[in-house]
This record gives sequence, structure tokens and C-alpha cells, in this order.
Amino acid sequence: MKLLKFFLFPILLSISYSLSFSQVIHKGNEGYEAWRQARFEEITTENGWLNLSGLFWLEENKTSLNEAGNNLSLDSNSNEKNLGSFSMKSDSVWFIPNPETKKKFNLPTKVLQFPEEHYGDLAMKVGQWKWSIIERGGLYGVRVRNLKHPAVVQFEGIPVYEYNPDWNFEAKFIPKFNESITITNVLGQEYDWNVMGHILFNFNGVDYELLALEEEGKLWVIFSDETNLSDTYPTGRYMYVGFPDRTGKLALDFNYAYNPPCAFTSFATCPIPPKENRLDFAIPAGEKMPKVLQIH
Repeated sequence: MKLLKFFLFPILLSISYSLSFSQVIHKGNEGYEAWRQARFEEITTENGWLNLSGLFWLEENKTSLNEAGNNLSLDSNSNEKNLGSFSMKSDSVWFIPNPETKKKFNLPTKVLQFPEEHYGDLAMKVGQWKWSIIERGGLYGVRVRNLKHPAVVQFEGIPVYEYNPDWNFEAKFIPKFNESITITNVLGQEYDWNVMGHILFNFNGVDYELLALEEEGKLWVIFSDETNLSDTYPTGRYMYVGFPDRTGKLALDFNYAYNPPCAFTSFATCPIPPKENRLDFAIPAGEKMPKVLQIH
């Protein structure tokens, strides 16, 4: 389960982060192309979403990692192409390579893969395969990457709406402390998520309010709108929002709305918008539904 993290709002205002797609959000049209390029790189890199080829849930009697055709599999027994096995403790997961894998790739006898401070820090790479451990609702999953996945080579980019300043709103931020909400993901699993505050904005004379969640120390919005019925990802989109100024004003720029990982792979566990963030009008701004080669 995602742990609740509570931060003091004034401290958040002073934190700076390295530039990434999630941070190119405060410059309106000026930063839009840089953001699009950062998004493309984020999706297509080794740690991106396009090369995912499997998500296998560890069970006590299902811990052997085997090569199986053009993918890996998690099985009860080792086959002739076994890479090793996992050892689950109450608070950790270790990978134990078999002797051949250990020797060929110069690996230690056992490798800690979970817990880790940042996702992917303890990833294992063996030949064309790379895998990490995720934890969801008390379950451990092995997320596998095929570093030669054809979807990466054939990816043509993420379609977007043209930048439209009409979808960049001046909004009001109301900070909240010790407030949380239950978020459901595409697998039906539920998590308690820290609410950083409420974002108030007006569209066509109607007042709207969005919950801003905390994601790695940033303001993060999960929302849906009526474009999800046609042009954009069906369950909704995500958006990082810059911190407010001293008066509580911030820029709510929907041009920077982006697709969840589930738009690029079926091996992600994307949170879906809470009912509070389901807007009853279309927002033709930001990323559209991408075309991805589905070969796993």
C-alpha cells in the first residue's frame, strides 16, 4: 500500500528538482515543445513504459524466473532456461541467480530488489531482460522489461492537441493537511493517497474544484473529462501542477495533461480519477491516445 506522506507546505515551496517532463509546466506555450520532447524520452528510454513485457505476481510456490519463448515467466519450477528465483521475506524481496546466470553475468549470490528508495534503483539486468519489484496492496510483482522490445523502435510519438492558452487557467490553491483519499487503480486495488490541497477554477461561469495529490513531493492531479469518450485515454489523464505563489494563485494548464502508463502498456497499475476529479465537459488540450504496437 502507498504510504501516506505529510509535508509542510512552506517547505514544499522551497524544494527544487532536476528538470524533467513533470517540471516543464510553468512556461505556457514557451515550454510546451520542451515538455513534449521530455515526454517522448521518458516513454522510450530503458526505464520507460514501452518495453514492458510482463507483470507477474509472486506467490510462495511461484518464484522461479524462466525464459519462455520471447518473454520471461514466473513458474513453480525451473526450466532449462531458468535465470534464478525470488526469496520473499516479510519486508523484502531478494533475487537468487542460478549458478550459470551468476557466473555469466558476474552477479552476487543474492541481490536485494525490494525495498528501495526510488523505483528501479534495485532493478536487475540480465542480457536483454531487466526487471524490478513493485508492491501493491501487500502483493509483490515482478515487472519485466524487454530491452529489445519492437514497440520502442516502431513508436511514432504521442499525438497532442495544439497548445491553446484558453486551457491555461488562473486557479486558487487551498492547502490541506492530514487529508487523504482512497484511490483505486485499474486492477481494483485501493490505496490511501495524501491530498495536498484543493484547486479551484472557473470554466464558462461555473466553479470547479480538483483534488491535488502528492506525488514525489509535487502537486499531481488525476482527472477525467469528456474527451475520454473519443480522443484521449478512456480512464482519464494526469497532470503535474506548479506550486502556488504567496497569494495561493497557480497556473492550471491542461495543455500539459498527459497519458497514464496504461495507455502504453497493459503491464502498469494506473490509478484512476476519484469521483471528485471527474469533469463534466471536454478538455481538448494535452496528450491524445497514442498508437502502440501491442506485442508481449
